[in-house]
This record gives sequence, structure tokens and C-alpha cells, in this order.
Amino acid sequence: MSTPDNTIKVTSLGNVAEILPYLLGHYPDDSIAFHCPGPDFVDGPTMTCPLPDDPAEWPQTAKTAACNFIHYAQSQGGTPDQGIIVYLCREPQTGETAEDTAARLMPLADHIADVLHDHRSYVLQTLGLIDNRWWAFTCLTEGCCEGDPLPSPHDPDSVTAQMARLGRTPGPRTRDIIKEFQATTDLELLKDLHTTAIRFNRQRATAAGRDATLARTLNQIDAAMSGFRAGATVLSRALTAQLIAGLQDDAAVEAGIAHAEDDDLPHARRLWAYLARHCAEPFTQKGVPLLTLFAFVAWRQGDLIAARLALRDAITTDPDYEWATGIHLGTIDGDDPREFLASAREGRAHRMAHLQHAVQIASEYRPTTDTTADRFREALDAATSRHDDQVLTEQEWLLARHSTIDIVNGALADFRNGRPQLMDETAARIILGLQDRQTRDAALPTGDESDLPYERQLWGYLARRCVPPHTEKAPPLLTLLGWAAWRQGDTTTASHAFAEALAIHPGYTLAELLLEGIRNECDPARILATNRNEATRFAATRPDPDTP
Repeated sequence: MSTPDNTIKVTSLGNVAEILPYLLGHYPDDSIAFHCPGPDFVDGPTMTCPLPDDPAEWPQTAKTAACNFIHYAQSQGGTPDQGIIVYLCREPQTGETAEDTAARLMPLADHIADVLHDHRSYVLQTLGLIDNRWWAFTCLTEGCCEGDPLPSPHDPDSVTAQMARLGRTPGPRTRDIIKEFQATTDLELLKDLHTTAIRFNRQRATAAGRDATLARTLNQIDAAMSGFRAGATVLSRALTAQLIAGLQDDAAVEAGIAHAEDDDLPHARRLWAYLARHCAEPFTQKGVPLLTLFAFVAWRQGDLIAARLALRDAITTDPDYEWATGIHLGTIDGDDPREFLASAREGRAHRMAHLQHAVQIASEYRPTTDTTADRFREALDAATSRHDDQVLTEQEWLLARHSTIDIVNGALADFRNGRPQLMDETAARIILGLQDRQTRDAALPTGDESDLPYERQLWGYLARRCVPPHTEKAPPLLTLLGWAAWRQGDTTTASHAFAEALAIHPGYTLAELLLEGIRNECDPARILATNRNEATRFAATRPDPDTP
């Protein structure tokens, strides 16, 4: 191994064993490591692969890793056909001696040799590194090369001593590197995360809800980064749980990647590691985006070892997570992470512009999330229970439809008179009544333009009351609101409202037809004329209260 002014001598199998953490930049606990030596021994491709806890998985793991290394070595200009050094790193398990571990690894060494031979490569040496001792599995002499201690750093010929003279130290162990981002159990935080995740999923049940939660998450990321720039090392439990839940959205992860400018790298690394450490079982899956963000920052810092270890955990947990697999491929292919950063910043800017507009529009009809949400939910729970228990005759249905329209007209009168508040029971009664298609059609705004602001206000007011788990009741209200907005010439809000109705109830026919009408630039006057005719026919069906 040469440097401009110095040469490291690797003259024994002990030297080959002890050089591994210098070769890789770290010591890979419980792993298989491959090295294809170059002219100076170290200047050749290397690769590591985690060794699973279950020995039953070792043969397939070894086969996959060996094949991948051959292809990788060839792509890097290596010559695996001229020999590969294999390292099997494993620490003794509880109740196991180093000799026991070596005995368990020996069949694996033979298996790897067979796989490499089948692919026209061969093993120069297979070394087992166990408990600071080494075994040469390719040595067939009984009692030889079995459990020798690694060369002492006090031996002037050891690699460690030679490196020390050059001012170099061995790379850290994997288990020490992963402590930075490895999850640890915080029972109180796990309780908060469970509750937050449920609330987060409820709020994201609609397109408007997804926009609102994303906008909030982006603001929380900015706030957390500001705190860590100022020296913070922890977040409140509430904010920690909210960020972990919010970063399950790929768009939020993209925004997180955008916080990887040069000056932000140390702070971003601490933030993502902090959040990843809070994703213990049963929320390991939620740690995948955080590990990916940590890995991206480490990659930007040139710390490929930490980046790949974090990506290893992320991809092991979720092999289909595209951000992790994309970044992992980038680290392997030698891509410039600044290209990822530039793309993420562009995407974040575009999304922010969209969100500001969409969230502002959706505030008119997005379900309430403040302290009144529980009250609205209870009112709808009670009204739904009563409604579901009813078995009505055709005549009773007709009476119910007209009754709902009468209540709607009364509510509109209140809104015109400046009293835009309805009793919870009245609001729930209207919401349930409008689930009926004929009642909804009879409620379509057909009056003068001067009435439209009050009708629009009423439908938005009622839509905001459709809190989870009653979100599926919102499409009629959203469609009525959208129609009122279209009649006012506000096609932007109308389109958003119709699209929201369809996001909740795909195939909701009236919303689909009206949205198509806007896209085709239809004249709403023609639809209005049809609505008025239908309203007249509906009014004529009002039953005589004296008729049994």
C-alpha cells in the first residue's frame, strides 16, 4: 500500500486481517466483506453485506452478495478472476465462544468459494474476524491459522503501527456508527406517535387535508431546522411525533432534502438522526424517511459509510422506498448529490407556490381540526345513528326530502340575516338529508346571483363540519359549494371543490359532470336552466299534509 512518501507493508495473513478497517474506512460488524486487491493491495474495489442473525439465511445472502460484488468489481475495473479476499466478520453470540462462531462460519466460507468459482472467480483467502482474532478458512493445515490474535499495535511491523506512524487511525465499528441514528425506545413518545399518526391519517383523508397537513409539516421542518441551527439538540414530544408523521409524505421528504445546503449540513444531520432515533418498534417503518434524509446529508458531507449504513437499514425495512433506493444508487454510481439537492429545491419551491394557493382555497371547505371538531363529530354520530335506524315508506321519504329543503331555506335565511351559526343538531340534519341525491339536486342553488354568497357560505360551513370519520358525507356539500362558486364565476374554487368531492368519492356523478363542464368551458346558464326546471318539478311533489 503506497502513499506519496510512504509504503505500508502487508506481508502476512495477520496484516491482511488487521487492515480491514483501514481498507473500508470502518469495521463491519456481522458482515461479509469482499476485496479485489489492486497493485498496491488496497487500490481495488470493496463491498460489504450485512450477515443476518439467522444462519439459515446465510447461503442465499452470500450468493447474492458474491454475484453483486463480481459485477461491481468488473464495473470498477477490478479483476475478480485474479482473486478475491473474503472477510467474514461475526461476533460470538450469547453463550457462544469464538471457536463456536468460527465453526458456524466455515460452511459459509466454502459456499462463497463455490459461488465465486461458478462465476469464473476464485478466493485468494477467506478470513474470519471474530473477537479480535482471525481464522484463515482456506488454510487446510489442522491447528494452523485458527484463532490467532490480530497483530499487536506495539509490533512495529503491524499495519496498525505503520498507520499510526502516518497519523492514521482505524475506522470505527459499524455498531458505533449506527448509534447516531439507531432507534431507542421512548415509551411516552411512542404513545404520542400512535395518537399523532391516527390523527394525521384522518386529516389526510381528503385532497384538501393532504395539502393542509403538508403545508403544516413544511413549516414544522423549517421551525425545527431553525432551532437546531440555534443549537437545539431536542424537540418537544409533540413536535417530534408530528414531524415523524408528517415526513411519511414524499413531498415533505423532498422538502427535507432541500435543507442540505453546505451551512445546514451539521444541523440537518443532527435533526434527522434525532428523529430517526425515535422510530422504535412498532414504528420502525416510519423511520425509513428519516434514515433516508440522514443518509442524504451524510452523502453530501462525504461520509459514504454512514450514508450507506443508514440506507441499508432503510431499504431493509422498506425495499420499495424510492427515495432510499434512488439515493443508494446515486452513492454507488458516483453521482453528485448536489444534483439531487437542486432538483429537491426546485420541487419544493413549486410545491410551496401550489400549497399556498390550494390551502387558501381549501380553507373555505376543509373539515375543522380545532377544538370544535369533537363536538361536530358527536353531533354527526348521534344523527347518523338515528338516521340509520329509520325505515321509511315512499311517502315518508318524500316528506323527509321536503323537510330537509325547508331546513336549508331556514338556514339560508339565518345567513342572510347575519346569523351564520346553526345548532349542531340542525347542521347534522341537513348534512344527512343531502346524502339523498334527489334532495341534493333540489338544493342546487337556483336563485338570484345575490343569494349565491349566502348559499356558498352555508355549503362551506356544512362541509367544514364533515370531520373524520364523517368525511365521506362531504361530497354533496362540496358539489353544492362548487356549483355556487361556478355561478359566481370563480371556476378555480369550483374546480377544487369538485375535485375534492371526487377524491373522497371517486365517480361521484354530479361533481364529475360539473367539473367536466368547467374544463370544457360550458356555459353554466344552460345547467342553471335545467336545475330550475327540476326545482319546479320537485316543488310540485310536496305532499298535502292532510293526505294520509
